[in-house]
Amino acid sequence: MEEFKIIKLPTNEDEDQQSEEPIKDKYQDGEYAPPKKRHMYLILFVLIVIVSLIIIKMLTKYEDYETEKSWDRNDSVESTFYSFNNNLLKYSADGVFYTTIDGSLIWNYTYDMVNPNIDVCENYLVVYDKKGNEIDIFSTKGHVKTITTTVPVVEAKVAKQGTISVLLQENDTSYIQLYDKDGDVLVSGEIHPENSGYPVAMALSSDATKLLLSIINVNEGEMSTELVFYDFTSEGKKEADNIVASYKYKGTLIPKVDFVKNDKAIAFSDSKIIIFNNNLKVTVAKEISVPTDIKSIFYNDTHFGYVCEKNADSGKVVNEVNVYNLFGFRWMSKEITESYDNIQILDNNEIYITNGEDLTIYNLQGIVKFTHKFEEGVYNVIPGTTSRRYYIIEGNKTEEIYIK
Repeated sequence: MEEFKIIKLPTNEDEDQQSEEPIKDKYQDGEYAPPKKRHMYLILFVLIVIVSLIIIKMLTKYEDYETEKSWDRNDSVESTFYSFNNNLLKYSADGVFYTTIDGSLIWNYTYDMVNPNIDVCENYLVVYDKKGNEIDIFSTKGHVKTITTTVPVVEAKVAKQGTISVLLQENDTSYIQLYDKDGDVLVSGEIHPENSGYPVAMALSSDATKLLLSIINVNEGEMSTELVFYDFTSEGKKEADNIVASYKYKGTLIPKVDFVKNDKAIAFSDSKIIIFNNNLKVTVAKEISVPTDIKSIFYNDTHFGYVCEKNADSGKVVNEVNVYNLFGFRWMSKEITESYDNIQILDNNEIYITNGEDLTIYNLQGIVKFTHKFEEGVYNVIPGTTSRRYYIIEGNKTEEIYIK
């Protein structure tokens, strides 16, 4: 048997020397980062990357495009185009056509109107002959009902269930009527000028429970506008004539009112814009005064804007575009030197301006995103499925473009 050979046995002194060796602090000299700190650095890095990408996207300007698809159209000169439920609505004095973007017919309906106007709410649409007697209700599936009035129509509005409100006027008397989509009268009333004035604009909430009228009065040569809010719910029925609130503005004309997101009311005058809270008494949330007369207004469900004239530093009079959200916060104030004949805000909250062939698209920060001169006149712009895709409704064709 082989014997074990003992080289050296540990002694107490050796053990003491080993125990006295300094233990290196791995938290010192930056050689080790705790897991939580590493996560914070990673999160900070990701945030920097995201913010950088957003800033680059905001500042990038495109002046050219590729045509992905193109569809020819044969339209009358008087046709008007509208984006309805992600498809294309075209209407004129002869009728209305509802097609996919590529021109495939979904449905159409013919009528004979002199001055057709429309209003849209979700899946319903109303077309009416202003100062005429015909009103047609449609859904995304087609024609629902025709209503013929004995008194000329001033304005019609539609709610999301197909209920419509109609403002009628003959001689000095105005009439307000609410119909369901089957044409049955739900509410009817008269407004006499000696008692109230002349209604010039109307708005209907998306659930058809609230109605807003803008009524002009002229007393002893002084004009004023009264905004009257009606509520047809059980709470509103407790008030006289269902009127839950009214506001009078002296020396002011308010020709446009509407309900937007969450049924907040908004009113546009020639010198101010008023936003209301969606509560029973309809209190004022914000008033925005405009120093000069408003030339144009535009809005969607989340933002609104206006164009007014402004004296630039050079002394030249230029147009100024201002855009706000529904809380009254101003997102954009931009001087524009180009002339325009149409300005709109898209569903993606970008603003487009055209003067016929020239098209400019701005983001909410007032930075030009895309500008180009098209060979044919631009009638409308519809956002595509990505941020750089658009459908351009031109004179005789529709193009799906990718800006670059």
